[in-house]
Amino acid sequence: MPHIEIDKRELDELMENEVSEQKLREEAAFLGAHSWEKQGEHRWDVETYPNRPDFLSVEGLARAYRGFFGFEEGRVRYEPAPAEVEVSVEEPVKDVRPHIGCAVVRNIELSRKKINGLIQLQEKLHETMGRRREKLAIGLHDLSGLEPPFRYTAKRPGKVSFRPLESEKEMDLGEILETHEKGRKYSWILEEEERYPVIIDSDDQVLSFPPIINNQLTEVEEETEDVFIDVTGMDEDTVRDCLNILVTALAERGGDIEKVDVDGEELPVLEPDTMELDTDYVRNISGLDISADEIAERLESMRYSVKEGEMLEVEVPCYRTDVMHDYDLIEDVVIAHRYSNVEAEMPEIDQTAELSPVEGFSDLMRDVLAGTGALETHTYILTNEEDVYRKSMLPEKDLVRMENPLTEEHSIVRPSMLPGLLKALSNNRHRGYPQELFEIGEVSVCDDSDTGASDTGKLCYVACGPEKGFTDVRKILQVLERDLGVELEVSENERRNLRTSRSGIITCGDRKIGYIGELDPEARDNWELEAPVAVMELDVDTLHEAL
Repeated sequence: MPHIEIDKRELDELMENEVSEQKLREEAAFLGAHSWEKQGEHRWDVETYPNRPDFLSVEGLARAYRGFFGFEEGRVRYEPAPAEVEVSVEEPVKDVRPHIGCAVVRNIELSRKKINGLIQLQEKLHETMGRRREKLAIGLHDLSGLEPPFRYTAKRPGKVSFRPLESEKEMDLGEILETHEKGRKYSWILEEEERYPVIIDSDDQVLSFPPIINNQLTEVEEETEDVFIDVTGMDEDTVRDCLNILVTALAERGGDIEKVDVDGEELPVLEPDTMELDTDYVRNISGLDISADEIAERLESMRYSVKEGEMLEVEVPCYRTDVMHDYDLIEDVVIAHRYSNVEAEMPEIDQTAELSPVEGFSDLMRDVLAGTGALETHTYILTNEEDVYRKSMLPEKDLVRMENPLTEEHSIVRPSMLPGLLKALSNNRHRGYPQELFEIGEVSVCDDSDTGASDTGKLCYVACGPEKGFTDVRKILQVLERDLGVELEVSENERRNLRTSRSGIITCGDRKIGYIGELDPEARDNWELEAPVAVMELDVDTLHEAL
């Protein structure tokens, strides 16, 4: 979970009240900042929940805790001034990084500490909402040296030059990606593009090269009074949510928000969303016996505004990106009520826990394999097509894919346990041989179910060493037969990733439950394994049903 560093004196100043260290440690965690650890006389490390990006700054924390600790109630109302600055979005950038949100915050009083806090918020948003700047990136600029209107466009690498932050010389866009520290770190985001996004003013001065770096010309300093903010990215809603978090944090410092005309639309949009909440539903879901007035009071302390009637009309602040359902409002009611004030009671239904039969069966298999000297491993459930198809040479079939993977390395749900174990062998090539590993876990396969995919339990065993082969893994299968009290048959069967005539299919009665064999030399070379590898994979669920 993300961590931020704050100065306790700043927190007290922004809350206009001093909160004791004991209160922060004991009560503050309920709201969404998981832990408060003192690191120095005034310096605190705060761990926040990922669903509350508005807590990634001392300003956001202070705003929330003013309500939570009873110093202020209701929604903070931000009244942005009409737009004076215009930004046009040109056609070339729409195929590269299509969305941009902008705002101006004027009359802000900055110090080095406040600037450092603003930069911390920027970088934490990059890492969380921004997925390491791929999904969104933020630019903060001193407006005083710039000439609006601005253009958001895309240029070829050699056509635009400027002096990037932390550099002594001008560079073109290509040079920045090749030689600048930030360029090298984030160049992967633009590696498929022929043109790169830039924001340019009416004097052809570059403000920013998103998502990489800003111009040194626009660096925010202690003398800065007016800040221009740009947020660019791949998803419009995420860009706008991030912009709202930034501008409202600066408004907590006394800045005046001013809208920007972005291609005919004035941003940011700071009006609240409105949700209706049934108080009987709140009581039913939460188990709290509290009145409609008390529910409204608790929501007000969580910085919502509430109008009472037959249904509660709840205004959700523009920076609360985590509120999507009535349950989110009900959760905040319980948080404000304090979990410690909820009386524990036994549920009316039987809650006695026990292992499911198939899990107990899996534990027995673990004990058997551990008894043979094999080491149990736990590999990632997410993998990639490169490891599954090219390296492990598994038969191609439909895969369960991540819609928006953080990295290409973890883009699909594993269809087999084998690639993970082969990767483990590859990572331990420097260790002595023989190596024997096993894992019992779940894989996902596409099917005709309502969800389009189902999980199923698998056991995979691999043995790697100069003398390891089919006979060795067949002996392990015989140990399983003996200790589980089951009869299994092995019949010859060819698989793409196993050696011809050294592989087979495993059946239990009339059910196919897995395969066994020696890894094909090509697959072995793909994983840079110098010793032979023997493998076995069983369907745990099917085997359990067959017993």
